[in-house]
Amino acid sequence: MHNIKELLHKTTEFFAKHNIENPRLDAEVLLADLLGVERIDLYVKFDYPLTAEELTTFRQRVKKRVQHYPVAYIIGVKEFMSLEFKIEPGVLIPRPETELLVEEVINYCEDNDLAEPNIVDVGTGSGVIAISLGYYLKKARVLGIDISENAVQIARHNLQKHELEERVSIVRGNLLDGLIAKKVTNVDIIVSNPPYISNAEMEILAQEVKQEPVLALQAGEKGLDYYEELLGQATKVIKSAGKIFLEIGSKQAGAVQNICKKYGWSDIIVKKDYAGHDRLIIASWPVKKEEVEKNDLGNRNS
Repeated sequence: MHNIKELLHKTTEFFAKHNIENPRLDAEVLLADLLGVERIDLYVKFDYPLTAEELTTFRQRVKKRVQHYPVAYIIGVKEFMSLEFKIEPGVLIPRPETELLVEEVINYCEDNDLAEPNIVDVGTGSGVIAISLGYYLKKARVLGIDISENAVQIARHNLQKHELEERVSIVRGNLLDGLIAKKVTNVDIIVSNPPYISNAEMEILAQEVKQEPVLALQAGEKGLDYYEELLGQATKVIKSAGKIFLEIGSKQAGAVQNICKKYGWSDIIVKKDYAGHDRLIIASWPVKKEEVEKNDLGNRNS
């Protein structure tokens, strides 16, 4: 009979032998989830003997992991912004750097007293960005859009789990096509972590990443296809002085800035992630000339 201590030690060695990047962490996460405990609890219960059934299930998980099947897909959940989300094959696994995207939107709303913003999350995937924004911005109205029916179903499950259906919606659609067709023009903020991996980069991705949906990763020859389309579409639905927040590849800042300028976006800011890599582009939509004139006239008459 194997206890927790023995199992963690053997699994860590086995993972390391098979070039798993974080062998000890992955062993802990897989075992803690199986036993329904926190990782720290494993060390309190070092001598706990696993049942034959638990051992069989754990071995199945280990076998999947050495085949480079992502941990999030094995356990079916992933934490993001201190919230738990259901994750399945067919949706992108959320990364820690994407939390920076959410934090920037929250900070912008709080710093500018934007109490009830209309926010659109394009390419919502499992819904982590849209739902996190709805959770932390208590009066925001958020729309998550994704072209994948599978992603939409998972995102709606996560939405129901966090009980935010009153203010957050998830719909199927291609980028902003649906909003443009409905002539929506009152969006305060557009946020997106779009596909941004080039065709060449797709060939050399880690095996774990290759298990994730190509639709959520690949974006043409230079990895810029979605920025080109989204930044153009966004000009049709964004309010004057509205903002767009985009996650980018670490070498794409210059190219995405140029696309922003091409479509008339201004006040373009590049933000780095905690590793010092370019990670976000934030841009503003200019105030319309007629609104400036209207405000100026109002000031003269006051």
